[in-house]
Amino acid sequence: MFRKSVPGSASVRELVALVAGPRDWHDNRKSWLAKAAHRAGISFRQAKALFYGEINDATHRSARLMRDAAAEHYEQLAASLAARDADFHRQHIEAYLDLARSLRRLDRARVNHPSPGQGSYHHGARTGGHGTKEAGAG
Repeated sequence: MFRKSVPGSASVRELVALVAGPRDWHDNRKSWLAKAAHRAGISFRQAKALFYGEINDATHRSARLMRDAAAEHYEQLAASLAARDADFHRQHIEAYLDLARSLRRLDRARVNHPSPGQGSYHHGARTGGHGTKEAGAG
C-alpha cells in the first residue's frame, strides 16, 4: 500500500499542492487541481485521485509524474536563487536540489524494487498485487 507520507519527503497531497502552486482568488479546487494536472502531464482525474488518496500505488504513472513535477519545481527554485545571488543563497539552493534528488531517487528505487503485493488502480478498478479485484473495492 502507498503510504501518504514517506520519511524525508512530502505527502502526495502536499506534492500536488506544491505543483499546483498557490490558489489564486479566482481559483476553485477544480481549477487548482487542473493546474497541477497540467504541470505534471496527467489528467485532472488522476491529479484529483492523487490528492484524495484514491491512487495508493507509489509506482503508479501519475504518482511518478507528480513527483517529477515537484522535483522540477525545486530545481527551478534553486536556479532562480542561483541567478539572483548563488553565494548568498547557497544553503537554500543546496537544500532545494537535495529535495529534487531525493524525489528522483525515490522514483528510481520504487521502479527498480517495487514492493510485492502492492495494490494499484487499473482501468478504474482497484486491484491487488496479482490483478484480482479486492473485496469491497471499486
